[in-house]
Amino acid sequence: MLTDSQNNSVVGHILIASSDPDDQLQIRSSFEREGYHVDCIETLPDAIRSNLSHYEMILMNFPEDTTTGIHTIENIRQTVSCATIPLLVLSKASKCEILVQALNAGADDYIIKPFSLRELNARVRAILRSARRG
Repeated sequence: MLTDSQNNSVVGHILIASSDPDDQLQIRSSFEREGYHVDCIETLPDAIRSNLSHYEMILMNFPEDTTTGIHTIENIRQTVSCATIPLLVLSKASKCEILVQALNAGADDYIIKPFSLRELNARVRAILRSARRG
């Protein structure tokens, strides 16, 4: 883990699961500027096969096939070492039903694309603060 030189607080190790290279680059750059250590993977099955236990946060780009996304969230939540890692879904899908399914499957938050990087950073900080208190 790293420390934020501005306020001496611990910043986290984040995983971005997205097949969109532009998303990966923009989000990664934004979080690295804030002192986070960021890793990227391209596909959701990669997320399931990866050792996720050392991450403090997972940002998951929700696929067009919502069944795959829901299945991935459920698999992550059923893995004991990953069950409590905060997970934030990034998605173009704005239907309430899909948002509710993702949250019910175990996502901690859901942000609809397009979104502001400032808002994303603020949501991640809030989720991590809550997780660290928990």
